[in-house]
Parts: sequence; structure tokens; C-alpha cells
Amino acid sequence: MTDNDELISALLDGPFRALRDQNHVDPSSILVWDSSLNPVIQSVSFLDLLSRYPCGGPGSQWSPSDFVEILKEKHHLLRSSVASHAISDDDPESTPMCGTVVLTISDDPCRAHSWLSVRALINPD
Repeated sequence: MTDNDELISALLDGPFRALRDQNHVDPSSILVWDSSLNPVIQSVSFLDLLSRYPCGGPGSQWSPSDFVEILKEKHHLLRSSVASHAISDDDPESTPMCGTVVLTISDDPCRAHSWLSVRALINPD
């Protein structure tokens, strides 16, 4: 786990917890950690994501295959999160394990953007 991964986990367990929890079951967006933005973690729709952070082509810091892998992981975690919430609806005492993807934006133009899967126990509403 990198220093950025630890920072992202701490932020998602703290001030960005509600955003993380909402994103678990949002099929059209992804969390983005970009230290140059305020707030540091944002929920970004997939369409906006590609306009903000182009993939492929000259000067891009990630490839279309990276984007496809992120979509696959987001889909997998979304399905798992929806199922966990359904279980929680049947048993209000349970706390489902949910997950989402966070794209980490590198401020170094020589480094590629990366991404990580984040999982957490969610307190059902």
C-alpha cells in the first residue's frame, strides 16, 4: 500500500465517508482523488471523467485499457454492493461490505494515473 493509498483510505473513512458510501451504489460515477482539486476527493461521472482526464493519445497519463479495467472493477464492486445492501434490507442488524473504485490522478506528467479498489463496512440507513 502506497502513502497515497493510505491517505485516500483515511480520507474515505473520515471526511469523505458519505461520498464513498453514496458512490458504492452509483453506477454512473467514480471517485477521483486529485490533490490539486478542492475538495480532494470528488464523485465524477464517467463522461466527465474522460473530458477532464483524457485517456490515450499524446500527453495522456492513462490508456483506454486502463479505463476498461476500471469500468470492469467498478461494475463488479457495484453488483457486490447492491447485493450487500439487499441482504442488509432483509436483516437490519447486518453491516454489508461494499466497495468502489478510486482513480488517483498523478500531478507528475511523467507518471501514469492509477486506481485502487476501496472496500468498507457500511452502516445501513
